[in-house]
Amino acid sequence: MIRVLAAIVAPPHLSVSGAGRAAEQLSLGLAQHCDVTIASMMGSQTAPEESKLRRAAVKVTLPFGLPWQRIPNRYRTLFYRSDIPELIRAGGFDLVHLHNPMPALEMARIARACRQAGIPYVVSTHGFNEIANGDRIYGFGLLKQLVWKSLVTLPVRSALRHAAAIFALSPADKEISRKLGFAGDAFALVPNGVPASRPADPAGDEAIYARLGLGERKPGRITCMFLANHTPNKGLPILLSAFSQLDCPYQLIVGGEKRPEVDYGLASPRRPDQQIVVTGRLSDDEVAALFRRSDLFVFPTLADTFPLAILEAMSYGLPVLASHVGGIPYQIDDRCGRLVEAGNVEQLAEAVSRFARAPATLAKMGRHARARVATQFTWDSAASRAFAEYERLLSSPHIKPAPAKPRVGAATRIERGTPA
Repeated sequence: MIRVLAAIVAPPHLSVSGAGRAAEQLSLGLAQHCDVTIASMMGSQTAPEESKLRRAAVKVTLPFGLPWQRIPNRYRTLFYRSDIPELIRAGGFDLVHLHNPMPALEMARIARACRQAGIPYVVSTHGFNEIANGDRIYGFGLLKQLVWKSLVTLPVRSALRHAAAIFALSPADKEISRKLGFAGDAFALVPNGVPASRPADPAGDEAIYARLGLGERKPGRITCMFLANHTPNKGLPILLSAFSQLDCPYQLIVGGEKRPEVDYGLASPRRPDQQIVVTGRLSDDEVAALFRRSDLFVFPTLADTFPLAILEAMSYGLPVLASHVGGIPYQIDDRCGRLVEAGNVEQLAEAVSRFARAPATLAKMGRHARARVATQFTWDSAASRAFAEYERLLSSPHIKPAPAKPRVGAATRIERGTPA
C-alpha cells in the first residue's frame, strides 16, 4: 500500500484555513486507497470522531532571539518553522503531498527535506493565485516587494522547481504554476470537493439566529452571506463599500474571525430595513445554519485560487456572486451564479441590486448550484483522481523508490485518529 505524508503548511495562529480543511478532507478520501498520515502545522481541521486518519504530532516554533510576541501575526506568519522535515527524514513514506504555500520558507524546507531523503513530492495549488499576485493585492512599495520576493516568491519557486507533479485545483493554475517555477510536465486536475450539506435543524438554527441578532426573515428583503478569513485578498472592504451604495432592503451576514486592522464601519445602512451582522468566528453548525438562512453568497475576492467556501455555499443551494479570478470561473457557470470584475464596487452593487429584485431567479440558480456540486465537486472523485496520479508517478521510471526505512523515532509521534 502506498504510504503518503500529507504535509499541511500554514500559520498555526489561524483559527481556520480553507486549504487546511481541503487537505484534511482529501486525505480522508485517500485513506480508502492508501496509507495516509497527516502532519499539520495547524493541528486538526476536522473533528477527531470524523477522521480515522493517522496523525503526526507537529511542533511549530519561531526562530530564537526576537520578541515575537510584539510582532503582528501578519509578519510572524513568514517565519514559522515545524519539525515536519525531521519526520520526513525519519523515513517510512513513499510520497509527500504538500498543501498550502505559506509560510513559504517552511514549504521550501519541507521540499528540501524530501529531496534529501529521496522521497518524491507533489504540490496542490492552494494559495498559488495569492502568492503570484501578492505584491498587487497588498499594495507593496519597493522595499516590501523585495521582502515578498525573498521570503515568499523565491522559496515557493524553489519548492515547485523540483516537484514530481502539480495537483491543480482548476485549469487556471497551470499557467500560474509555470510562472511560479514549475518546469515539469506532470499536471493533474484535482479540484476540491465538499461533503454533503448538513441536515436542517430548525430549533438549533433559530437559536443561532437569535444569538447573532438576525431576527426574523422579512418578505422582500434579500439575505446575503460572505464567509472567509478577513485578509486583504478576500475583498471585504469592496463588499462593505458595495452594500453602502444599495438602496434596497437587505441583510448582510459577514462571517469569519474579525481582524483589528479591518474597518467594519465602511458600510452604514441607509434605511431601517438594511442590516449588517459581523459574526466573528463561526462553528460548522453555525455556518450551515447561516447558509440555510441566506439567499445569495457574495464573494468579491481580489485573488483566490479555488475558494472552498463557494462550493460549500453551492452545496446548500445558494447561487454565487463572485469575482472573475483564479479558479472561480471553473467552479460556477451562468446557471448558478454571476461573475464581476475584481475590485469593482459598482458592478458588485448593481449585481446585488438586480438579484434582490429577482427571487425566482435566485431560487432557480440555487437548484443548479446544488446539482453542479453534487455531480462535479465531491471528495470521493477528488481522492480517486489524486490516487490515480500517485500510482502513475510512483510507477514512472523517472521516480526512484523511496528508501525502505521504518519510521525511526516517529512511533511515539503518530497515532491513528488522534489530532496533533
